[in-house]
Amino acid sequence: MISRGALIKRRAQMQQRLLHALALAAVVIATVEPATALDKIKFPYSPISYHSLPWLVAYEAKLFEKHGLEVDPVFAGASSLIVQSMLAGEADLAGMAGPAVISNVLKGGDVIQVAALVKSFSVPLYVQPAITQIAQLSGKGVGVTRFGSVSHFTAKAILDRSNVADAVIVQTGGYPESMTALSTNAIAGAMIPAPQSVVLREKGFRELVSIKQIRDMNIRFIEQGVVARRAFADKNADIVKRFIEAVYDGLKKIHEDKTFATKVLGKYTKVTRQNMLDESYQAGIDAFAKDPRVPPEVFKDLAEQLVSLKLIDATAAQKTPLTAYYDNRYVDELEKSGFFKRLWQ
Repeated sequence: MISRGALIKRRAQMQQRLLHALALAAVVIATVEPATALDKIKFPYSPISYHSLPWLVAYEAKLFEKHGLEVDPVFAGASSLIVQSMLAGEADLAGMAGPAVISNVLKGGDVIQVAALVKSFSVPLYVQPAITQIAQLSGKGVGVTRFGSVSHFTAKAILDRSNVADAVIVQTGGYPESMTALSTNAIAGAMIPAPQSVVLREKGFRELVSIKQIRDMNIRFIEQGVVARRAFADKNADIVKRFIEAVYDGLKKIHEDKTFATKVLGKYTKVTRQNMLDESYQAGIDAFAKDPRVPPEVFKDLAEQLVSLKLIDATAAQKTPLTAYYDNRYVDELEKSGFFKRLWQ
């Protein structure tokens, strides 16, 4: 028969074990909780090229998790399709820039630019080997992917700056189609970015206007960046800022780890040739801005171009303030916190 003292002792031991078990469970819960508390973000983006490398690198290197985010990057095609999906409530943040931001705002949408990653055109002009000057494109066809696309605006800007008003802009449907048209002499020139540009040079086609030359023209344009639903960003400023931080951590890794960056680029673009990956990588290094603040005057220039092409209503554009298209407060707050200074020091 067990004595009363032994029973009391046994109960005390059981209580002690229970307390230890509860303490251990608390530690486990505390350890697991951060992983389950990540803010989930569906992130449609375009295009599949070096232009999207910062968030793809951030995703592959798990940098979003570092900032408390669980991001699902999804290639979504044209910017107009991304905007449609956002306005339908399918996403609150996306990777894109350009005319679709202006057109959606003028139609009552609230997709705005919150960060600018590429602030100039980065699609060079390639031409037939016999062409050595832009003036020789007079009366000839120049291929772009689609009317209203980045390649279209780039071609128009180059031709306008060179006073070649009678060149014919030809919509081909895509960069592969532009390359085919150029190769078959159907057009005299085409806007072709890396890495496809490597193939053209190998075939003897000439790079008539390089990215550097385009940049020297000081043509203002946001070619890539982060957009957000204004309603979402107003209520979730912390998420927007953490997202921008993660993307820029990705850009820092691109600068510091070329091997990793080109591996990620190859995975998403399906490009296997190292010289093509290297050219795309360098194009990205040259194009990405270390300061993602949106230059307001860019939207003024872009709206004027869209009006001239009859792609938006002139009266509506004139009545709409530039601040309707962007919000720099998130980048400004990160700047004040010292984030970018620490990142690039």
